[in-house]
Amino acid sequence: MPTVEVQKTHIFYTSSGTGVPCLVMHGGLGLDHTYLRGLDMLSDVLHLVYYDHRHNGRSGRPPVESVTHAQLADDAESLRQHLGLGKVGVLGHSYGGFIALEYALRHPDSISYLILLDTAPQFNYGEEILDAAKARGATPEMLEALVTIPAEDEALKNMFKLVLPLYFTRYQSAYDALFAETIMCAACAEHQEQMLATYNMLPHLHKISCPNLVLVGRNDIICPPSQAQLMLERMPQAGLEVFEHSGHFPWIEEPKRFSQTIKEWLEQVRTSP
Repeated sequence: MPTVEVQKTHIFYTSSGTGVPCLVMHGGLGLDHTYLRGLDMLSDVLHLVYYDHRHNGRSGRPPVESVTHAQLADDAESLRQHLGLGKVGVLGHSYGGFIALEYALRHPDSISYLILLDTAPQFNYGEEILDAAKARGATPEMLEALVTIPAEDEALKNMFKLVLPLYFTRYQSAYDALFAETIMCAACAEHQEQMLATYNMLPHLHKISCPNLVLVGRNDIICPPSQAQLMLERMPQAGLEVFEHSGHFPWIEEPKRFSQTIKEWLEQVRTSP
């Protein structure tokens, strides 16, 4: 099992594809990289380096207090250095986008481009989430699950099974396909609530100068288009693509357009002066 030792723990990683190296940062927290393996559709143009954040998935379990956005970004930088990579692309999905933004700010000389996939620069819009969930037919149980973090790993799995239909435009029993190999960690999911209380990247986005592409599903209730628009407005080299028939997982709901959008953008970045 490939791992890299970083600051009193180890980080699990695996890779796929050839081309420009790209660190893939998973969301959650409390999940791991496996639900993102559908991104292998990009492996003909990218060397995708998947990994599990500390205290997540197959990585080590140091004290959960060591899980901070700064530390997670520094862990990613240690992984880049361990693999002997030069400048890398970074793709962050959902909470992984929070860490990707932190990485771009802390390690600007290490990043060549940034892909922000269904993520947000702040997390102070809880009412918007609940209103969107209600509009999509959320039951009282679903609404309760959206605001309650279970204390046990198995309960976290059950919570995701319950609310996952809200994350799609056309839900088709995607849980098993997405999370069949996922190792859940309720302790880390609970800890992230403390980090979210102070999360706000808006004042810093103007400092991110690398090319970046913001992708969002029109029907994403967790990281909605309103948050994507904020990033577009504040980052000097940002582009935005909205997937009209997707929720939180556009690579699943609109795979052909998703792949084409990223590949065309990467080619544009590569050929830009």
